[in-house]
Amino acid sequence: SHYFIQSNLRYSAMSGQKRLVVLGATGATGQLLIQQAVQRNYLVTALVRTPSKITFQDKNLTVEVCNIFDKAQLQPHVDTADVIMSCLGFPLAWSNPVPHFLTVAQNLSECMKESGKRRVIFMHAWYTDPASHAHASFFIRNVFLWLVIGQSLAGMRLSEKFLETTDHLDYTCVLPAGLTNGPVTDQEFLTNDTDSIVPGCPSRISRAD
Repeated sequence: SHYFIQSNLRYSAMSGQKRLVVLGATGATGQLLIQQAVQRNYLVTALVRTPSKITFQDKNLTVEVCNIFDKAQLQPHVDTADVIMSCLGFPLAWSNPVPHFLTVAQNLSECMKESGKRRVIFMHAWYTDPASHAHASFFIRNVFLWLVIGQSLAGMRLSEKFLETTDHLDYTCVLPAGLTNGPVTDQEFLTNDTDSIVPGCPSRISRAD
């Protein structure tokens, strides 16, 4: 399994039952995240627009309707969180970077500064850094990255550059390879903290991993 991690981690190991707030919980990855989190004894709050999209139920899971673009709605959930994780995805754009990744990062940053909370994790993707595109095949570089997901990656990159300017967050941006719908595996996780890909590795990873 292969993913890149960009991190500004200064956070000490947690102990006891902790409260996890999840953004993007109704997506394919978010659904797996909340299920695995409650299995690991986290108290999970999923912030969603459409609660009916989450059919999974557990005593450790709370589903709350929240407009994450409204800081007044987001703040009370940040106040109670030990860790915030985002698996957000947004519709593709064709002409400009998708702006919502940056907006959410900015909103979380302000709310976390207000509440004194620090730990936040974002799931983005390989190739957010344009310099890494040179590692891609001709088709990926000139068709998929440019015509299909390029503006989503550009939006993610804007949020990553913003996070680099903060000094009150312990953030991690996890940049997985292309996600498949396979099961949890026992494969070794290979990481690279100096580039937005893991060179020489297959460009796929099971979403459940």
